[in-house]
Amino acid sequence: MRRAVGVTGELLLTAGLLVLLFVVWQIGVMGVVDGRRQADLVGGIERGFAAARTGSPASGQDTRPTDRPPAEGSLADLDPGGPFGVLRVPRLGGSEWARPVLQGVGLDVLARGLGHYAGTALPGQVGNLAIAGHRSGHGNPLIDIDAVQPGDAVVLETRAGWYVYRAVRHDVVAPDRSDVVAPVPERPGVRPTERWLTLTTCSPRYGSTSRYVVFARFETLVPRAAGRPDAVLADPREL
Repeated sequence: MRRAVGVTGELLLTAGLLVLLFVVWQIGVMGVVDGRRQADLVGGIERGFAAARTGSPASGQDTRPTDRPPAEGSLADLDPGGPFGVLRVPRLGGSEWARPVLQGVGLDVLARGLGHYAGTALPGQVGNLAIAGHRSGHGNPLIDIDAVQPGDAVVLETRAGWYVYRAVRHDVVAPDRSDVVAPVPERPGVRPTERWLTLTTCSPRYGSTSRYVVFARFETLVPRAAGRPDAVLADPREL
């Protein structure tokens, strides 16, 4: 009897150690590897933006920020997995924190970065631009999402420039709460009059029983011709 209990205890201990090693591997080792891959992808997307840029402020491009940007129709026909933009949330890692945003939210897409929900708003459109990503694993892009505070900058960089949103609030909801990505967040069927961006990820940090959602309201578009908005992207943790 004692031997049976001892064997059972050893098996449970071994199983626990295996789970711990898996977590360390998935969150730690692979988190670093996947994070580097995503950084490389960000670099590629930004080089594409630079290559597409023509002219300069001196040649007549408008450099004035605007709170009424035109919709970026060029993103509407992206293939699943294609580059959509670069998300920057200084609260999550400083002025250089950046993650790639790809089109779609399939498992293969979210393994490479963040994903834009097909059918939700495009940059510049009235409505809700919804983005999803892993919290732990696959580079841990949104692992510290609960650090985001009201007023924090949530910036989506595209070919047109930097769309600046400000976090308003967050919510923790059931996984099947699709209304958080409705055109008016959490109010399905209501006609939108504002521009929103929502970030959705798993909750708790190392689980998936719920979804953690950050809601951010559009503030302005800083055109690419105006240059990177360093003041907006400053690390709020150092202020």
